[in-house]
Amino acid sequence: MNELHVITTEWVDAPAYIGYRDYVAGTYNSYRCSCAVPLADREAATLHAAEWGRCVTCLGSGLISIAPFHSDGCHNCDGSGQSRQGAVVVRARVTEDFVKEVADLLPAEFKLQDVVTVLQQHMPPECGSMETVFSVAAGLIRYLEVQGLVVLGTAPDFVPGEGVEQRYGDPMWIRTP
Repeated sequence: MNELHVITTEWVDAPAYIGYRDYVAGTYNSYRCSCAVPLADREAATLHAAEWGRCVTCLGSGLISIAPFHSDGCHNCDGSGQSRQGAVVVRARVTEDFVKEVADLLPAEFKLQDVVTVLQQHMPPECGSMETVFSVAAGLIRYLEVQGLVVLGTAPDFVPGEGVEQRYGDPMWIRTP
């Protein structure tokens, strides 16, 4: 495997309790590329990886590190670190007007799948990859939460543990009056 532009995730000590979004986004992580280009955050690391034809999921390492002491092979590139042929990274610019337009189309109680469905119908085709749609959906829901327009009604079901069945239920949000 070509070792140029392999980005490693360096886990940093984070506060005892951090939010799930910060954990997933790698807010407390730092990223370093073998070419020594400074990478400020996960987004910068992803864009750098895409620019050099590296897998945007594992950042070219062939491994996904989802926790400080756990990593696994990348299923997106089958451990090669190379981007899939034809893979394109699209940065979607989402305006407040677009968010309000999509939010108006959502029912009083909605699930993540409802948001994804509405976004797929309203985003331009060149921005329609599932990764982009999910990213915009997460941002849209977070925006609505911060504005006080929705609250989480049900949380996803998740039972962690080795040898224990893990379940996932689509969370539901409710509009506030």
